[in-house]
Amino acid sequence: MLKKNEVILDYLSRIKPILGANYVENTDEVLKKLIEEITSIACDISNRECNDEKLFPYISKAVRSEYLTRGAEGLLSNVEGSISNSFEDIVDKMRSNMIKNGVRRLK
Repeated sequence: MLKKNEVILDYLSRIKPILGANYVENTDEVLKKLIEEITSIACDISNRECNDEKLFPYISKAVRSEYLTRGAEGLLSNVEGSISNSFEDIVDKMRSNMIKNGVRRLK
């Protein structure tokens, strides 16, 4: 059973390649903090341990979304010229998906 720090490092090594060209060099600490925060939220929502593999897809997607929207925290939408961007609440979406897909354990 992996400890929380080992889980975060494992997730980091698995998420960085998925980010591909969107990954900015020397931002491992930022990514680790996001992974730690999202993992904690996912564990609270699901009532599962942080090393439960069923959580990884949800954590990965939420971490990638948060990482890619850095600098736009708090915005609901943004329009520049003819380009419009809308942002969703990433944690609410993760919670909804986890509940819909039966990942949540009832106490």
